[in-house]
Amino acid sequence: MTPQEFMDQVVLPTVAELKGDPRSRRRAYLACIVTFHLKDHLKIAGETGIEATMRTASGDAFDIVRGVCNGTKHVQTDQSHPISFVVGTDWDRPPAILGEMIIGVSRLGDPHGGREIGSGPQRRDIYSAVKAVLNAFCSSYPAHLGATDLQNI
Repeated sequence: MTPQEFMDQVVLPTVAELKGDPRSRRRAYLACIVTFHLKDHLKIAGETGIEATMRTASGDAFDIVRGVCNGTKHVQTDQSHPISFVVGTDWDRPPAILGEMIIGVSRLGDPHGGREIGSGPQRRDIYSAVKAVLNAFCSSYPAHLGATDLQNI
């Protein structure tokens, strides 16, 4: 399977499901897993230095996705992860709408809510990280992912 086929057939539909249900733990974990493993398809296609390239192109978003991916598979991340994650420690962020909003947790102007890791000023939205990583993959590897349409995610 080429990187483009994996993107089109597995990654994009999985991330679209998360977009439609951004508070879902299951969808967030799966989106991180398939997004992170796009690097394996690029490696098989001959690319090298993928993790370094992705860190440069996406900031800490790549390490968020990597941490959730590996923490989900192995219960928790090890010392090699700049952003640690233990499965089940992510949390639901309610939308900022009457009857659901929680002061200090919900984000003003957010009608959908989301799934986050971290706490306080270190809160990180999983869907936003996945989107940033996908944008970085596409801009960094146009020869393999140039046909990708990210408009629906």
